[in-house]
Amino acid sequence: MKNKVLFGAIFMATWVGTLIPSAFAASPCSVGQKAEVLWKEAWYPATVLKVNDEKCYITYDGYDSSWNEWVGTARFRVSFQAGDAVRILWKRKWYKGKVLEVSNNRYKITYDGYNSSWDEWVEPARVSR
Repeated sequence: MKNKVLFGAIFMATWVGTLIPSAFAASPCSVGQKAEVLWKEAWYPATVLKVNDEKCYITYDGYDSSWNEWVGTARFRVSFQAGDAVRILWKRKWYKGKVLEVSNNRYKITYDGYNSSWDEWVEPARVSR
C-alpha cells in the first residue's frame, strides 16, 4: 500500500511539474511589437500582428501583406533601439536597464541603479522587454 501511495505521489508531482511551466510560458511576442524575422539567412524588420501560444503572425515592414506569415521563436528576435527600457539577463537573474547603443546585432546596455562601470555589450538573447 505504501508503495502505491508513493508511486502515485511521484507520478502526480512529475505530471504537474511538466504542465505548470508550459501553462505559464510567455509568448515570444506581443501585438504591435517591432522585431526582426529570419528569412533565407537574412534578418528583416517586421511588426507583430497576431499572437498565439508559440508563434507570432508578422508583417514584413515595407512588404505587401502577401508576405505575412506565422513564425516561431527560431526565426524571431526582438529589436531594440537606443533609449529603450529593457531587462538584462546577468548570472541567471533579470535586471532593469536601458539600451545605450545598437551595433552589429549587439546592444550596449546600462543597468538601472548601477554606475557606468557595469555598462556592457550583450547579445540579443540577454535582452528582453
